[in-house]
Amino acid sequence: MNAIYLALDALFTRYLNLVKAETNDLPRVQFKPPWPSPCDIKREVHIESENNEEEGSLSYWKPASRVNHELFDDLEKALELSFRDDIKQFYGSFWSNGICVEREDINFSLIQIWNEEDQEKLKENILGHAFARLKSKQALSYFIGCTFGDDIICIDHESGEVVLEKPGRKTHKVLAPSLEVFLLSLSPTLDEYNG
Repeated sequence: MNAIYLALDALFTRYLNLVKAETNDLPRVQFKPPWPSPCDIKREVHIESENNEEEGSLSYWKPASRVNHELFDDLEKALELSFRDDIKQFYGSFWSNGICVEREDINFSLIQIWNEEDQEKLKENILGHAFARLKSKQALSYFIGCTFGDDIICIDHESGEVVLEKPGRKTHKVLAPSLEVFLLSLSPTLDEYNG
């Protein structure tokens, strides 16, 4: 196991414990229409009574371990560069819903990959973010979270620092010297919890 996997696993464990303490259950999220995931534990399907069509489903979930550190190979070829190992490990270690986290200076939603379709959307967004950064001659970065304002949390491609930036602008704050240190500093919250 690598350090990023272990830091994420510890954060997810703290999140699951928080949800269990508050709800005596697993985290849950509703999708309309249903959106299956490898991290689904059980699903309750809600049926619309008038025409008996499936309206949506409530998924009880928990992060599911996986190892896919090649998920960005096609993006690396398109951009003609190698992504940092920490970003590959961050997105390639678990299937999970995003979770809300905080520390004394920031609270935000940590992005994760729910299923294969979500993975493809994430890759498109990372490619768009990378092209925009390179086009505007700004340092390359990879996003890992969104604040509840207009800032995004990113990993700087060169230094590996976790930074705060506004889309289309330069980094304006360093949050941690590495992704591992950053993940270990976070506490999960129930903000925007779908339970």
